[in-house]
Amino acid sequence: MRKGLALLVLVAASGCAAHRTITVTSEPSGAGVWLDDEPIGVTPLEHEFFHYGTRRLTLRKEGYGTQSRQVDIEPPWYAAFPMDLVTEILLPVGWRDDHPYHFPLVEGEDELTLPTLQSVLDRAQALRTAGPDGPQELPPALTEEGKPVEKPR
Repeated sequence: MRKGLALLVLVAASGCAAHRTITVTSEPSGAGVWLDDEPIGVTPLEHEFFHYGTRRLTLRKEGYGTQSRQVDIEPPWYAAFPMDLVTEILLPVGWRDDHPYHFPLVEGEDELTLPTLQSVLDRAQALRTAGPDGPQELPPALTEEGKPVEKPR
């Protein structure tokens, strides 16, 4: 009985837990990578994660447009409840779960435009005076000269 218990403890202690990774590549390589707004490295990159679910991957590189993508990291069948109780606690055999993502970067800079102060104030006033259903129609955006932006026909 003691030998069986000792063997079970030895097997449980020698096993390693799951190794979950996100592998991120880009074309060209060398882009900075953010996972949920936290910097995690530069492509090509392999990053260990601990929780499944919906995450945001963002890549930035000088001279290229920023790429941002919402990714759903789904667990394999052996990492979903209730199988994870067996594979991670009772028999931690050290399985590997890799999720690869590739981002083609497009040359050019991201064009950031700032709204005018008046358009921000107009939107704030519309929201402030709106009822519980929200504003029915937001005021038109204004150009830097204060004129309404024409909508394409």
